[in-house]
Amino acid sequence: MLLLTPESRRWRRLTLGALVLLAASYLWHARRETPHGGSTMGLAYGILAAALLLVLLFLGVRKRWHTSRLGRLESWCQSHVYLGLLMVAVVLCHSGFRFQDRVAVAAFLVLAAVAASGVVGAVLYTVVPLLLTGVETNLAPEEVSRQLNQLGGAMARLAGGRSPALREIARGLLAEDLPGRLAGWRLLLRPPRAAAGGEPGQGKWSRWLPEVPPAEQQELQQLLILARQRRELHQALVRQQRYRNLLALWLYLHVPLSITLLLALAAHLWGAWRYAL
Repeated sequence: MLLLTPESRRWRRLTLGALVLLAASYLWHARRETPHGGSTMGLAYGILAAALLLVLLFLGVRKRWHTSRLGRLESWCQSHVYLGLLMVAVVLCHSGFRFQDRVAVAAFLVLAAVAASGVVGAVLYTVVPLLLTGVETNLAPEEVSRQLNQLGGAMARLAGGRSPALREIARGLLAEDLPGRLAGWRLLLRPPRAAAGGEPGQGKWSRWLPEVPPAEQQELQQLLILARQRRELHQALVRQQRYRNLLALWLYLHVPLSITLLLALAAHLWGAWRYAL
């Protein structure tokens, strides 16, 4: 849990102390000269912000560097959250709270968006694992998918060679759980129960009973039992995938924003260099 560990409390204390030192240095600087990005302290703040950005970006490397001894991965994740928030404060001190250059303002807005998405991600990585614990089964998603296919095959074989009414009922039950286009992402837009639809039960049994011949009513009952088992597995898989897709959606937002921040920073540095010349 990203925000609820002793490691996170340690990083909160360190970040709070760094913010106090940053505020004190900015007040000292403001008494000596008008704060702005081109002043001596403004440049120091800018260099510090760039260094923090490099440390933040290194998390992507550290997560894939399994043999690295550069600190524990949990510490890197915690530092990513709190150093990102600290970087926003450092950039504000770098600018002297002056928002005149359009490129610099654009870069700061992107930075604010990255920091906000980082806070959202920290909350998600704290809450979603708890939700996943409540819906996880002892089976891997691949095994659940295999069992779903087995139950679907059993339903198709049970209805094969039977009356058209029973075959149509079987086709309808099998089609209920077939994923459509972008089905994984549409899970995020639906309530958890609506995502998997209704459950076959007594209502369908009483509705379909008059439609099949009396000799096939036992097969209809078995078909509904298989459909119920298939639906329960499908619902478990849907709930798991719903939470996993939520984390994936966050990554699809946070990572491109971070790349955009790098481009905005490069444009800001190029503009500052041109202005200096």
